[in-house]
Amino acid sequence: MNDFIQNISPIQTIAVLLVITIITHVVLGSILKQITKHSGSTKTQIDDYLIGAISAPLKLLIWYGWLYFSLKELTSEIQSLNDIVGYIAIAPVFILTWGILRLISSVENYLLESEGSVDKDSIRLFTRLVKILFVFAIILGVAQFYGYAVSSILTLGGVGGIVVGFAAKDMLANVFGGLMIQMDKPFSTGDWIRTTDKSIEGVVEKIGWRMTRIRTFTKNPVYVPNSIFATIPIETPSRMTNRQIHEVIGIRYDDIAQMESIIKKVEELLTNSANIDNDLPCRVNFDLFNASSLDFVIWASSSLTDAGEFKKFKGKLLLDIAHIIADHGAEIAYPTQTLHIQKA
Repeated sequence: MNDFIQNISPIQTIAVLLVITIITHVVLGSILKQITKHSGSTKTQIDDYLIGAISAPLKLLIWYGWLYFSLKELTSEIQSLNDIVGYIAIAPVFILTWGILRLISSVENYLLESEGSVDKDSIRLFTRLVKILFVFAIILGVAQFYGYAVSSILTLGGVGGIVVGFAAKDMLANVFGGLMIQMDKPFSTGDWIRTTDKSIEGVVEKIGWRMTRIRTFTKNPVYVPNSIFATIPIETPSRMTNRQIHEVIGIRYDDIAQMESIIKKVEELLTNSANIDNDLPCRVNFDLFNASSLDFVIWASSSLTDAGEFKKFKGKLLLDIAHIIADHGAEIAYPTQTLHIQKA
């Protein structure tokens, strides 16, 4: 048996290795297919993502083994291949790195697609940072494997970081602005935001490393550098807890006797309304002797935050107030002029 093995040429050995690799590839594919079929019947979906992430790196690792041992077999006849074998010996590290990055991406996709209160922007930020730190650690490890001084690389990186920081300060400001958005959470993806001067208003579609994409209500995308949000006030109307009702209603001067009774009825209307938040100030007061009317002010807060529902409720509320005024024999005032003619 040993004589048979010794008499096999390198080409024949490579051919045998190829057959073994093909068989291993087919068997692995069959096993993964059965595992995928079994995991598809389970309630959780995380196993599907994980299997899909590791299948390609495992198959690539098998073919790398065939390439490595084939080249090593040929080194006895071609001495120059020794250098190539030495260089590709580190390849499994990169294959495993690729597999781990795919695993991280799979977990990220699973969390992003799952329903719940998980903050998707924070998930994206965390997974990106983990990937960057992991790749950086692998690079340092590979550099040390090939004999480079890691401390020198870190020192050079620190000096280079200072140079890059001066050259790309605006870009870095945007990156740190994005980090601050993720940490402070002034808004998240899907929130309706606007600047106090109304120059930017829309729904946040994506918070990137450098800029945030906002879809305006005219359906135009607006790309805002993240550093801008550190210098201007931002409103987030989608996070409001109440909508304010502030109305000034005037009745005729002829109806001044009914003013007190009208105010009491309007107060009762607001108090008994299910859509008025009575934990917040709710006031109805006679306010002003106006030029053509006696004005009373309504100040209240609605628990409705949806714009459509609030508009419907407010419209019905104003009609009910108009009915109260009419039931008291009074009328809503409008601008009038009275001309007094003095006879000579």
